[in-house]
Amino acid sequence: MLYACKSEYNISGDSSIQALDGRMLYLKVFTNNDQLHNLDSCEVIHGKFNFMGMIDSTSMGELFMDNESIMPIVLENANLNIKLNNLEQRVSGGSLNNKLYRYLEQKSQLETQIVELSNREAHLILTGHDPRKVHKKLAGKADELYSKLEKLETDFIIENNRNILGTTFFMVLCSQYPYPIMTSQIKRILKETSPAFHRLPFVQGYLRAAESNMQYLQLNHYSEETLGDY
Repeated sequence: MLYACKSEYNISGDSSIQALDGRMLYLKVFTNNDQLHNLDSCEVIHGKFNFMGMIDSTSMGELFMDNESIMPIVLENANLNIKLNNLEQRVSGGSLNNKLYRYLEQKSQLETQIVELSNREAHLILTGHDPRKVHKKLAGKADELYSKLEKLETDFIIENNRNILGTTFFMVLCSQYPYPIMTSQIKRILKETSPAFHRLPFVQGYLRAAESNMQYLQLNHYSEETLGDY
C-alpha cells in the first residue's frame, strides 16, 4: 500500500457543519498489514482544521471523527484542501485526490440512477402494474447502468494500476466476494495492468487463492454460468 519516497502532506480543511466545531478529527493511514493507524489529529475551530507532517511515501488514508470514517484521502506531496458541508465531502489539490474524487462522483451518479430505477419499478408494481411486464420493461436499462458502473470501476483500476489508487480499488473490488474467485472483470484488469501490479503481494495472494478455488469449483462440476452469476 506504500509507494515511492519521503512525502510531505499539508492539509487545510473548511467545514460549514456546526456540529463539527470543537470535535477532534483523526487522520488514519493503512499499514502494511492493511490495518488503520492514527497518523495525526486536530481540533475543528470555527470551521477550520489543519494536518501537516511527513510520511514515508504516498499513502491511502481516511479522515475519521471518533470511530466514524468521514471520507477517503490520498496523502501525497501536495497542498490539499478538504471541504466538508451538508452537500459534499471532497479533497482537492493533488493529482491523485482529484482523480479519486472525480471517480467517486461519477460512481455516485450511476448508483443514484440505479436506486431511482429500482424505486420506479417498486412504485409501478405497488400501483397495480404487472410485475413481469414492469421488470421486462426496465431490465434493459438496469443492465445498461450496471455495465456502465462495472466499466467505470474497471477502467479506473487499469488507468491507476501504477499508483496507490489502482491497488486500493482492486482490493475493494475483490473484497466484495466471500472468497477469492476469478471473474471476467478481474481477468480483464489483470490482462491490461503492468507486471509491477501483478507482483504486488495482495494481487499475488489473491490470484493464487482464486486459481485454487476455481479449480475446486470446476472439479465439483460448477458450470461457468453458475460461477459467473455467483
